[in-house]
Amino acid sequence: MSSRQAHLEPLNPDTAAVLPLLPGQFAHHHAIAEGGPEADVSLWMSYRVTGPLDVSAFVAAVRSTVTRHAALRIGVTTREGTPVQWIRPVPESDRLVELRQVTAKDAEQFTRYVRAVLAADLRHSFDLTVEYPFVVRLLRFSPTSHAVIGVFSGYAVDATARMNVVRELWDAYFSRDTDVELGDAEYRAAVTGQATAAASGRSHAVSAYWRQRGPWLPPRCQMSPGLGGPATSAARSELLCIDGDTWVGLRDHWQASGFTSVQRLLAAFAATVFLLTPQDRIVVAMKLNGRRHADRGVVGMFDVIVPVVLDRPARPADLLSEVRRELLSAISRRNVTRQALDDMWATAARRLGRPVHQTLLMTYLEDNADRDPPTGGDVTIERGAYTPTFHRTADGLRIAATEQPDRLRVRLTADGETMSEATFTRFVAAFRARLSGDDSHLVASAPGQHQGQGPQLTPLRAPDGTVVLVVDLAEVTAALDSHPAVASSRAFVEIAEDGGSRLAAEVTTAGIDVTADELADHVRSTVARRPFLAVPTRVAVVSGTAEERSEALFMDGVG
Repeated sequence: MSSRQAHLEPLNPDTAAVLPLLPGQFAHHHAIAEGGPEADVSLWMSYRVTGPLDVSAFVAAVRSTVTRHAALRIGVTTREGTPVQWIRPVPESDRLVELRQVTAKDAEQFTRYVRAVLAADLRHSFDLTVEYPFVVRLLRFSPTSHAVIGVFSGYAVDATARMNVVRELWDAYFSRDTDVELGDAEYRAAVTGQATAAASGRSHAVSAYWRQRGPWLPPRCQMSPGLGGPATSAARSELLCIDGDTWVGLRDHWQASGFTSVQRLLAAFAATVFLLTPQDRIVVAMKLNGRRHADRGVVGMFDVIVPVVLDRPARPADLLSEVRRELLSAISRRNVTRQALDDMWATAARRLGRPVHQTLLMTYLEDNADRDPPTGGDVTIERGAYTPTFHRTADGLRIAATEQPDRLRVRLTADGETMSEATFTRFVAAFRARLSGDDSHLVASAPGQHQGQGPQLTPLRAPDGTVVLVVDLAEVTAALDSHPAVASSRAFVEIAEDGGSRLAAEVTTAGIDVTADELADHVRSTVARRPFLAVPTRVAVVSGTAEERSEALFMDGVG
């Protein structure tokens, strides 16, 4: 019986002991609550098994893995408006693995079927009030040909955890060592330890660090005029793979230079972005492992996403050092509450008049555990044999890197609104050249070089002169003029009290009462899909009849 079909009893609020969510789980919960598809964050596995697989031993291996890791047995619900989790008991065998005999005319048809099943599982949204956070299927084509596929909820595991789960599952199968202890206490300790750390003085200092960075962070990465192309829903993706002697030589070169692989990759990514943006500052949202030292090896959703802030370097060679400094700073402050980051971004949005859109996202995984294990007798397994053909939505520009001992895999993905097809092709080529060490054409351009086409853009600058956003003043004026109460308007940039610049506007009304708040809301309602439009943070309203002037600041005390 499939674990997807048999629902469980929901939480009994009178008897169940609940735990808080981890920071990564909170972020996942928030994304799902906002309507995001869980398929974008669910993790999966697929293996082709050749040889006389011992089905009973495989089910026992799954049972031992689920017993060992309480995260694979969590339920999630809401209590008094707050999401909480609890640990379920180890499921019965018929809930652990779905066993299915597949009738197919040949191996190719069987492969297509397995991929379709895996894609369907990935489209499924786990309801952890009544389901376990995983589904594992063993599909049989013949006595010596099986497929093992599985999907894990983003509430339960992150990429590191998935690696450990799959490694332990196959180790247990081949060794037949399935006598393990219940892992509930270890998981409870990790969750409660993280909650205690979040209330510590160190956590308050970390939150203060991020909040003070807010005023001059760009709410989004803007591509230069004409580079975005028409807004489409299509995502574009390119997989770059470096292996063999080429990868060994490149990795040795990186290590000899004193920089890690993730630092090199982030620097190459940032350098390529700077080629295409008029901004001097970008923010790359980095997915980092949030485990404390005591939590190493604990399976769960410990990933956190924190911003890495990078400025256009005076010399391209300086970017690597900046990346190392800022990445280390972010890593040392990765255990930050979601509220602190929300407050930070809210400050940036108020200062610069743009809603927050984390355009740039990077994930990096050092895959040193999830490797094909040794063969067990006559049975061999092949990882990734049934990669599904499914549609994942993209949002912004993403880089996902996986480093293995024998290869480096980098997937670049961009949505149609962020980049046109031609621009994405150019971006991939430049990034590839950067990885190979060809820096000849990758000198980061000055902001003014990006403004020769499209609208005339005016920069908004931080107090140190850094361009953090560019706006089309004509578009701001047109947005204000479209309000029925406005007779005329003028948008301009002025210097704020702290030396940075802000977007302002003067509006003359057509004899109809309207407030600065209403005008700001009107512009805000038209910002979507218009990358160079922003909301004025100071609006002066002049009545066309009474010639009375009023003005309002939308800064909530900032600036």
